[in-house]
Amino acid sequence: MRKIILRNTLKLINLEINEIKPSLLIDYMKENPKSNLNKLKEQKLFQCFTTEALDIEKEKLYPSQSWASFNTGKRFKDHKCYWYSDFLNPDDLIWSKIVSLNKTVGILGSLHSSKYPNDLFSNKNWEFYLPDCFSNKNITKPKSYISFQDLNNKLVGSSARKTSLLKLLKTIAKFSLKFISNPKSFGISKYSTFSIFKIIYWSFKYQNIELIRMAQFPLISSIYKNLFLKYKPDYSTLFSNHVAGNMHRYWYAYKLSDFKNKNKYPSRWIEKNKDSIFCSLQLLDDFIGNLLTFNEFKNIPILITSSMGQEANPKFDKKYISKYDGKISNMELFVGYLSNYIFQKHNLKIKFKFERNMAPQYGFNFEDQKNLNLNLVVDAIYLAFNDLGLKVSVDKFKYSIVITLDPYTDIDLQNNYTLAEANKRYNKYGI
Repeated sequence: MRKIILRNTLKLINLEINEIKPSLLIDYMKENPKSNLNKLKEQKLFQCFTTEALDIEKEKLYPSQSWASFNTGKRFKDHKCYWYSDFLNPDDLIWSKIVSLNKTVGILGSLHSSKYPNDLFSNKNWEFYLPDCFSNKNITKPKSYISFQDLNNKLVGSSARKTSLLKLLKTIAKFSLKFISNPKSFGISKYSTFSIFKIIYWSFKYQNIELIRMAQFPLISSIYKNLFLKYKPDYSTLFSNHVAGNMHRYWYAYKLSDFKNKNKYPSRWIEKNKDSIFCSLQLLDDFIGNLLTFNEFKNIPILITSSMGQEANPKFDKKYISKYDGKISNMELFVGYLSNYIFQKHNLKIKFKFERNMAPQYGFNFEDQKNLNLNLVVDAIYLAFNDLGLKVSVDKFKYSIVITLDPYTDIDLQNNYTLAEANKRYNKYGI
């Protein structure tokens, strides 16, 4: 078990920047000698440390699993949390342990923080708490951020590999009145406004609407800064996926030398996107620079942490470039089909309690149906999708089932149906 020691005078800020690797930061500083990070390095105020996770094979590392290990200090075989919806005891999380030592804590977006602590509102040591986006509940502390959390949950829930600007604007428009009445609770500040304009400029410059995704970071980082300045917790975290999102999409453009096949994407695409990852790092760098303009942040250790580092996929050279993507967008329709199928085949009435995951994973909890034969349910799910002509995988853990439905990687589906044909065939099932 990890022993936690916090001296009375020590405060700690933990910027959890998902999947970032040390060499990427070093490359960024070399390319940007005037950056805040590089200036800190030159002043010997920046140090880089690496650790190794040896309890699970590298190919099986997954953010929700590795952050569970990072934030509990336990091996995967002990905590057994792999998907976002898998069970994890909130008392095992490092921030709960710190609170138990009578230290104050502030959490913004850390993975598994949607496994809410039981004493969130009764314990004054929880200074602020805006959980990750994998909860079906909109609960925040302070409660004035509930509308922002609701918007954040909806944006993450509706996201796909490719951004739909129209859908994005429609979702934001529903919160316009709340936004106007309390812009600060949505992260609007001079700093975030400037950063968002910078992102819009990059989107036009590089002709890439996907960069708009990064706009979440200035908003949540502005909220974090305001909450820290107000409450000054002993330990606080801010989680962001904005760098990882660009690494997933543009590593090929960033470091072509990591790949054997140099013709996977056209040279124009590579040229257009080669700086996209550094754009996301610049947002992080700008935020650190902004923090250091406040005296309250100058003498506090700031960690930039990640539970795992992303790198080029060695199998990418042989991967199929998909024509289109897909996801379950209407869960009510989908669950209706699945429930009816299982009833018809096995005469079983099942209640599917949906639990959020990152698409293409979809979680369901059956804790209130403990007498249910989950192995039978898993077999029925495979049969149901087989009848639809779709490939899935199903994971079962305790009273939880997680379905992975990824049309993006289904070569047979891509070859048999155009996007229009696939939509026509699967829309009635909520896909």
